[in-house]
Amino acid sequence: MRPLLLAALLTLPLAGPARAGSAGKGTAAAAFLRLAPGARGSAMGEALGGVADDAYAAWYNPAGLGFLERVEAAAAHESRFAGISYDAAVLAVPVLSWRDTPLRTNAYGVTALSVYGLSASGIERRGLVETDSPSGTFASSDRAYALSYGWSPAGTRMAFGGTAKFVDSALDTARATALTWDGGFLWKGEKGSAGAGVRGFGGSLRYSMVADPLPTVYYAGGSYRPREGWLIAAQLDLPKQDAPGLGIGVERRWTPAAGLSAAVRAGYNTGRSDAGGLAGASLGFGLAWRAMEADFAWSPSSALGDLFKYSILFRFGEGRPAIARAKAGWR
Repeated sequence: MRPLLLAALLTLPLAGPARAGSAGKGTAAAAFLRLAPGARGSAMGEALGGVADDAYAAWYNPAGLGFLERVEAAAAHESRFAGISYDAAVLAVPVLSWRDTPLRTNAYGVTALSVYGLSASGIERRGLVETDSPSGTFASSDRAYALSYGWSPAGTRMAFGGTAKFVDSALDTARATALTWDGGFLWKGEKGSAGAGVRGFGGSLRYSMVADPLPTVYYAGGSYRPREGWLIAAQLDLPKQDAPGLGIGVERRWTPAAGLSAAVRAGYNTGRSDAGGLAGASLGFGLAWRAMEADFAWSPSSALGDLFKYSILFRFGEGRPAIARAKAGWR
């Protein structure tokens, strides 16, 4: 029964993440909005706010979309405890992708549509008094539908972006909706990058008489590439309803064969460290074949069970292949 109770707690609108030292910070609804999509970012301690170099930039930092040169489609799945699953899908399209023009495909910016969802079923329904047998079961689902836009002014190394996000949360027969916003900027140099922004600015969910705010996180991050094929990233998170957190990650990418690249990754995030043991650490790897990339991430020894995440990304149209992008310093 304990796993089912934990499932109910995770999917309740008031069950925002809380850590030691966050007393008095308050709670937030729709805590799933803080779950990062994509196995690459999860393996690197979720420290990609200052990197944001693929379609998942729509979540990590929408400004990163402005640097994309090709259409990108990505999907991710995460297996959590007690049958709970988290899924995400993103489609990023440079505005001029299908126009015959001498301008860059991203000269007028890049748009992205994305969907994020956390779902659980078979949660036991019980009354106010604990009994041996439940009176039935119910399901919970949280969804967020997002429209993002990123733009990099010509002749600069900077980009700016924003996201409008519609949140739809259902718990048994109750339902609530809200609108929230993300925004950020990103700078990219020859060997490093830096970015900052906010996720979940404004908005609240109201299930009854009380409205609970959505989770708001301010972040700042950066990256450094000491040599070809290496990436080191770090990010500071300042949640409005929780204690500050730090994520760090490293990636090593190389080319074992023509048309094929591989990567290994490791990271640590203090926001996942309170469970003890190896909680907070993460490992992963990825393979890229021409315009397709597949990634895997594992976060061990969580109090609620190990987390496994899988993701895939496709690129369409003309552009540099993954290996050329890696050698140039950016994906």
